[in-house]
Amino acid sequence: MRKKMLKQCLECGKSVGLNGICYRCRIKNQREAYQAMSREEVEKMVESIISNIETIGEWDQVYQDFNALLGYHDINTARIAQAAFDKGIFYPATLYRNASHEVRDQLLARLFDPTCEEAGHLLLCLALQGDEVVQEAFLKLEKNPLPWRSKLYVNPSVYAHYGGWHFDERGNRRSLSFERCYTMLSGDSVDQAVKAGQLLEQHCPHCGCQLVDVLRLDGLDERFSFLKVDGVLAIPICPNCIKFTEETFVCYHENGRSKIIPYEPPLTENYCSEAELLEMSRNQLTLSAEVVPLHYASGGDEVITIGGLPDWVQDAEFATCPDCDKTMKFLAALPWNALMDGSEGTLYIEICTDCRTLCLFHQQT
Repeated sequence: MRKKMLKQCLECGKSVGLNGICYRCRIKNQREAYQAMSREEVEKMVESIISNIETIGEWDQVYQDFNALLGYHDINTARIAQAAFDKGIFYPATLYRNASHEVRDQLLARLFDPTCEEAGHLLLCLALQGDEVVQEAFLKLEKNPLPWRSKLYVNPSVYAHYGGWHFDERGNRRSLSFERCYTMLSGDSVDQAVKAGQLLEQHCPHCGCQLVDVLRLDGLDERFSFLKVDGVLAIPICPNCIKFTEETFVCYHENGRSKIIPYEPPLTENYCSEAELLEMSRNQLTLSAEVVPLHYASGGDEVITIGGLPDWVQDAEFATCPDCDKTMKFLAALPWNALMDGSEGTLYIEICTDCRTLCLFHQQT
């Protein structure tokens, strides 16, 4: 029997089953092609999205183009929102990020219909638009729910989280995201501002897997001034247990010493091999020199983002700080495939800077 010959990626040299380039290189090339587009090319693509908006739900080219322009060019979505509303399209909710006051009011009119059948989608769309009028409407619906509320799992205040904001019973509003965003991409330069996937000497008391600092940030670097961390922020985890544990909390100190709060994982078998841990620790990821758009994670490439808004694999999920009971703020998202080739899912990290507490959790399809 002839041995199956593995091919090499024509760009990075990794083993692939077929001739051509590997998945990582393919989505990287796709991202770079979108990023290289001129203003005129972007505008032409926006027109194409508007003309073909009825196909966006097919998760095909229009869907890909929209997310890429939002993530890499921070496009204003007002005209796209109008086109989507005219066709009765309410997914993805990011279509309505820059919805005009007129479209916002039309969305609210549909939402306040007691017989509304798309309340969940409308709440997400309005959460992305998220102005004061939307906030007042959400508060009103929270206090005086309409009949359709019985068909939803959570209140409007939880839907607001998808747009990156929170309000309490008195209407006090708080942002759940940072207004700056950076990414980490493969590069040859050495940047000490942040490192990802660094192996630690300690091992997990539950499964025996070697612990890692999944991120180690220098809060004194000017790029991270928005985090208000006056020192080094280390985020240690067990890369095995984190995928099976609902939430993992970490207490951090700005001297770079952090402690995982004890937890009980549902499984104690270690599925992380030494080879995978070594691959993670040898990554060549470096922090971007400049800020990137807040929705960069939605662009289509599986890249680490720090700050900005996440691209949720499942529903938006914001933890409650165990010390102060406040809703925590989104800090970073790490697609595992960015650290270990072929890995699935995304690790989300949230922070309460008042209590110096972090929450980490895993989502995957």
